[in-house]
Amino acid sequence: MTDRRPFDPPTSRPKGTDIPAAALPPLPPLNLAAVEKAARRSASGGVWSLGHLRICWAVLAGFAVLEGIVAGLVSGGRGILGVAIGSAIVGGFFTVSTVIIARVGAKNPKNVMKAALVSYLGKVIALGVVLVMIPRDGGVDTKWMAGSVAIGVFAWLGAHMRYVWTTKIFYVDPS
Repeated sequence: MTDRRPFDPPTSRPKGTDIPAAALPPLPPLNLAAVEKAARRSASGGVWSLGHLRICWAVLAGFAVLEGIVAGLVSGGRGILGVAIGSAIVGGFFTVSTVIIARVGAKNPKNVMKAALVSYLGKVIALGVVLVMIPRDGGVDTKWMAGSVAIGVFAWLGAHMRYVWTTKIFYVDPS
């Protein structure tokens, strides 16, 4: 029996467990450009940054172009217009929320939830007005518009999640 407590680490390693340096695989080179890019993104606004909007809009536009090509081949101009309106709805919906939440959060983080809920209510009302005003048998193919909204939401959220997961955000001031 020893006088050590059960969770104390041993003071020395058992014999035969030392790994020679030559047996260890070499470390990969450090990608300083990626580290600097992440640090710039983190320092550019931190939690209330609007940096993700550019990548989200780019991904949304890419999906809109692909869907627009298919809609044009299947339904003609009405389908293309539906895709354009659906993508604009998604982009506008998320951009308005982002800007409002970032501005309120930078000034007074305690009011972020209130601002988000008020902006959400306003956007839902605006979306309802837009949907009521678009005639079902008019110049816009509403089925393509609905499909574009669905695909656009997933594209936007995917781009946003990737941005958040890959952005280095300092939770503690490194200085």
